[in-house]
Amino acid sequence: MTFRNILLIRRKLISRTLLLLTGLFCFVDAGFTQTTGNYLTFDELTKQVKVLVDSHKDIAKVESIGKTAEGRDIWVLTIAKAGAVAVGDRPGLLVAANFEGDHLIGSSLSLEVAKYLLNGYATDEAIKTSIDNHVFYIMPRLNPDGAETLFAKVKTGRKTNSSAIDGDNDGRLDEDGPDDLNNDGQITVMRVKDVNGLYCIDPDEPMLMKKADPAKGQRGEYSIYYEGIDNDKDGFINEDPAGGTDLNRNFMHAYPYFKENAGKYMVSELETRSLLEWMLVHKNVAMVMTFGESDNLIVPPTARGQLSSDRPLDLIQFAQASISEASKVGMVSGGGGRGGRGGRFMMGDMPGGRGGVSTTTETSGRNQRPAQTAATTINTTDLEYFTKVSEKYKELTGIKTQPALRNPEGSFFQYAYYQLGVPAFSTPGWGLILPADSSRRGGRSSMGQRTGGTDAAAAGGGGNFAAPGGSGRSMGGGSSMGGGQQDAASQVPGIDATYLKYLNTANIPGFVKWQTVKHPEFGDVEVGGFTTTEIANPPVEKIADLGTSHAKFALYLSTLFAEIKVAKAEVVNEGGGLFRIKAEIANEGFLPTAMRMGVQARSVKPTMVQLEVKPEQILSGSSKTNFFQALDGSGKRQKYEWLIKGKTGDQITLKVVSQTGGTDMAKITLK
Repeated sequence: MTFRNILLIRRKLISRTLLLLTGLFCFVDAGFTQTTGNYLTFDELTKQVKVLVDSHKDIAKVESIGKTAEGRDIWVLTIAKAGAVAVGDRPGLLVAANFEGDHLIGSSLSLEVAKYLLNGYATDEAIKTSIDNHVFYIMPRLNPDGAETLFAKVKTGRKTNSSAIDGDNDGRLDEDGPDDLNNDGQITVMRVKDVNGLYCIDPDEPMLMKKADPAKGQRGEYSIYYEGIDNDKDGFINEDPAGGTDLNRNFMHAYPYFKENAGKYMVSELETRSLLEWMLVHKNVAMVMTFGESDNLIVPPTARGQLSSDRPLDLIQFAQASISEASKVGMVSGGGGRGGRGGRFMMGDMPGGRGGVSTTTETSGRNQRPAQTAATTINTTDLEYFTKVSEKYKELTGIKTQPALRNPEGSFFQYAYYQLGVPAFSTPGWGLILPADSSRRGGRSSMGQRTGGTDAAAAGGGGNFAAPGGSGRSMGGGSSMGGGQQDAASQVPGIDATYLKYLNTANIPGFVKWQTVKHPEFGDVEVGGFTTTEIANPPVEKIADLGTSHAKFALYLSTLFAEIKVAKAEVVNEGGGLFRIKAEIANEGFLPTAMRMGVQARSVKPTMVQLEVKPEQILSGSSKTNFFQALDGSGKRQKYEWLIKGKTGDQITLKVVSQTGGTDMAKITLK
């Protein structure tokens, strides 16, 4: 063998080795990307949570607060460093996410918050200070059953959990779900040629649909439905799919009676009850941040304390209108959902009824909404705190334009503020990136505020549209449609054009182009519309940057807690065994010890100031034990004075305990 041949053989061996190594590295890199760069299944999420906690056992633990109907755990991470003050007595920030099954970005961001805090504890002084003195509770996925459907072969974008609900009150459960007619793995909508239809192709954007306006010479030529067929032959399409309760519509504030997917009654679900029972034990939760499909951070409450975050998609609203009559209590349609092919007849008691609805035929007033007496606007005294926090949120995240959202009704963050009395914030965790000259259609500015109408209109209405066939997918707007497609005019204008522009600008394949398919009843129909995952979530490559900015925001929130201190304690010897003790209690934090809403709801315990002496030692002045309801932050003080009997050299403890501001004490020596 010649020397030349030997060189050639060596070169080939080296080349093959490099190819193998390159392939191996690519494989490893692909595996790493798949694990950390994608939205996570429940098993993947659980694995990452446990690995993270195992790596930081000195400051973190994980436990389950309950199980879902399908047996999945609802995890909570507790992040705190053990110290002189018990963890349960420290002010706590609760970060909770993925109440809506389709909002996977919430899980990813909450997990990124945990990683940022734990990995930064050893090197970042601000993180260390917060973990040493406070506690973070992180619940990355409240609705694991609903979230798991986003990884199914056919994605329906389901918001709801897995409890079975009789969506059309016909005595059967989950008998009419969506059908993937064009076999693309997505359930979107379908438009059907109909001379009596209410909708036409949008002349400004042929991919979209709009309600025809006869005054502009527009003729209705289409009806719009969710993608599917009428499996149970009751005249409606996709009105009773699997799954039933939207967890962020199931809490005990502004509960949306008689609306889709609100649950049989308040806190009717395993998941919501587990969270409420946990909250009752953890009274030290002094602030709440949720990742969800309502917002008070990108757009803060108005000057009247109202939220204006209702930003629906018209295509979904139009499809939802086609099944709105199916939810009439105790009634089954003979075809009213598609033009009224037949009448209606009353049903008796039905299992699995929804939303506080009585399913008997005996109660003549069953369709009347209960009076709403609970507060629904931020207390004006508290408003400045929400405004300041919103400003900081936008500074840290850079998010300025809301995605598709819905008004909060029965949502957890609203419950936390109005019923628990703590500052509570909600964000979708991402926003739309639009070109500078983006059109502002739909009566809204690019910030999501309405450009016309009253504050009441901006905050009212609202939204719990079902997913395809009633499974709670869409970010609904006004939901009092009641009359099928005939009521489409009552809907809140959608942001379809803005959303489509966002998809095109970012080159995101989030819209299925209209495709003609054969339908067993309608013949030729067109299937298309916004895709399920992209409605509620940004591209996965955005997770890292969004995670870092939201982790910094969570850390910022932890610096705002009320911080109760004994700022001053002095003794004056009055002679004859009498001593005058003067003390000042200060709130060195930013937030008050109780929000005004907490005082109003009587949900935050008054702060206790106690001089630990025998009652008979106190001759005059303040009582042995005193309480004040609220103390503003930024150094505000409360003064106390006691005249007591004692002996020189005695040591007395002055103790202050605040539910949201921590505990402090001072040793006072009589001299």
